[in-house]
Amino acid sequence: MNILKIKFDNTFYLFLLLILLTGNFKEFTFIFILLFFHELGHAIMGILLKWDLVNITFYPYGGVCLFKTLENRSINKEIIILISGPIVQIITYCILNNIFSYDYIRNYHLSILIFNLLPILSLDGGKLLNLFLNKIFNYLTSFYISIFISFITIILLILFCLFNYHNFNLFLISIFLLFKIIKSIKDLKYYYHKFLVERYLYNFKFNKIKVSKDIYSFYKECNHYIEFCDEKEYLNKYFRKNN
Repeated sequence: MNILKIKFDNTFYLFLLLILLTGNFKEFTFIFILLFFHELGHAIMGILLKWDLVNITFYPYGGVCLFKTLENRSINKEIIILISGPIVQIITYCILNNIFSYDYIRNYHLSILIFNLLPILSLDGGKLLNLFLNKIFNYLTSFYISIFISFITIILLILFCLFNYHNFNLFLISIFLLFKIIKSIKDLKYYYHKFLVERYLYNFKFNKIKVSKDIYSFYKECNHYIEFCDEKEYLNKYFRKNN
């Protein structure tokens, strides 16, 4: 049974303190409502698709739904879960816009929507980009391309903020996202190992078959042949050799 657990990262409280000091609490309330229902959209769709929801954690740049699921999860299901967030946010905005007459609600809604779809790995846009790349490239190549695009986008955001001094909040969020990207690079070894271990332990029935030159060129949703061995046989040799 999935129970909705809400967490707040320490950086979220620092950002909230900054909002209180600048006297923008009412505006922040509407922003948080939009963010909350955005993440709720991800959570509800994930639960409907039988994913085990761990919690929703809020950061200065938005929220993150954490699911307990396999690294070899369905690409299409993950895409559906990701687009459910913006859809629920749009519905929430339409309701708020009919109740309140504040012009800035529309501005905040569009800002959150557009920002969240930027090609940065910690955001929905970056995750969607990586998933579409997974349909074309192998796991690691997709990740490296996504990281490269994320870095370019972050640098452009930071440069924009440096030349527009009134965007201090966006500057702080950009720096925070930069550290998140660096962390994801450090975590890559763990997640790829998890990706391989799952393939060793479970019998995935993928329709596509690819011939791979080595263990670092495995695709999502594909079975592989490598060095005249099927995937299971090769992984068995690989883990025996490295244990």
